[in-house]
Amino acid sequence: MRRIEAGSYYSYLPEGCKLCRRGSKLVLFITGFCKNSCFYCPISKERMGRDVVFANEREVNSLEDFLAEIELMSAEGVAITGGEPLLKLERVYEFVKLSKKLGLHVHLYTSIPAKEKVLRKLKIDEIRFHPPELQNPEIYEEPIKLAKRLGMDAGFEIPAIRFEPKIVEIANRNDAFLNLNQLEASETNWSNLEERGYEIEDYYVECPEIIKMFEQANKFHYCTAKFKDSAQFRRRLIRMGMNHPDFYLVTSEGTLLCCRIEGNLDGAKKILSEFNFEFEIFEDCIETSLKVAENEKLREALISAGCELYLVERYPTAKRTLIEVTRV
Repeated sequence: MRRIEAGSYYSYLPEGCKLCRRGSKLVLFITGFCKNSCFYCPISKERMGRDVVFANEREVNSLEDFLAEIELMSAEGVAITGGEPLLKLERVYEFVKLSKKLGLHVHLYTSIPAKEKVLRKLKIDEIRFHPPELQNPEIYEEPIKLAKRLGMDAGFEIPAIRFEPKIVEIANRNDAFLNLNQLEASETNWSNLEERGYEIEDYYVECPEIIKMFEQANKFHYCTAKFKDSAQFRRRLIRMGMNHPDFYLVTSEGTLLCCRIEGNLDGAKKILSEFNFEFEIFEDCIETSLKVAENEKLREALISAGCELYLVERYPTAKRTLIEVTRV
C-alpha cells in the first residue's frame, strides 16, 4: 500500500482519482433524481430529488456554463455523478461528447448495471459501479466485464458501511478496482447514521475494521473525507485562484484576497480607470486590488462618489462565497 495525504492510501489508483488528487477533476452533477434511497446518501437538500445540473458549485443552464467552469479550473477531467446520471442518458451523452472533444478524461458513477448498448455509446474512460447499500453486487459483474472489454477501466466505488465479501471477490476475479470511501455525514443523512449507531465526529465516521477487511481487494484505494477537503478541494481552489486576474492575492488555501466595492458602481468604474487600477465587474459589486485601500486619494474619491469599500477573503468559485469581510 502507498500512503498519501490525510490518511488515504492505495495499491491501485484509477486515473480519475489521480486527477482528483491534483484538484483537476470537475464534478458534473447530472441530476438529483435517483430510484434508490440509500440511508447514507450525503447529497444536499438543494440537489436531492431535483432535476438540476451543477458543474462543481456552478448551476448549469447551458453548455456555456459547463465550459466556463472547465476554463475557470483548467479542468483535465470530468466526473459524472448524481443522483443517478444514467436516468438522464441523453444528457450524459451530450456532456460526454463535449468533454471528449475537449480532450478531457471522463469517468462516471452509477448504481445501474449498464447494458452493452449503453456502455458502447458512452465511450468514457472509466466507470464506477455502486451497489445501493452494498446489496446484490453480483449484478455488476457482467457490466464490469463488458466495460473492460470496451477499453474502460472499471470497478466498484462504495462507502465503508459494512464488509461485503462478494464485492472483493468480483473485483479480484475481474481485475477490477475497489474504491472505498470514508462515510461522510451531512444534514441530509445525519439522523439516519445516528439511528444506525454510527459514531459521527467532525462530519465523518471511522470504521477501521471494515476498511481492513476490504483491503483484500487486489486493486484497492481508501479515500478519507479529510483528503477531499485538505487536498482535493484545496488544490482545485488554488487552480481556480491562479486563473483570476493578477490583482487578486491567492492564499495557500486557494482563497482570494481583494477589495470589494459596493454602491455607485458606475462611478467606481470611472474613478478606478482614471487611477489605472484593474478591476472585475459583477452585478452586485466591483472587485479590485487591496492596494486601493492604501491609496488615500483614490479611497477618498471612491467614498465621496458614494462607494462602500471592503477588504474581503472569498472562494474563487462561481458563487464567490465570502469568508471574511472588513469594512474600510
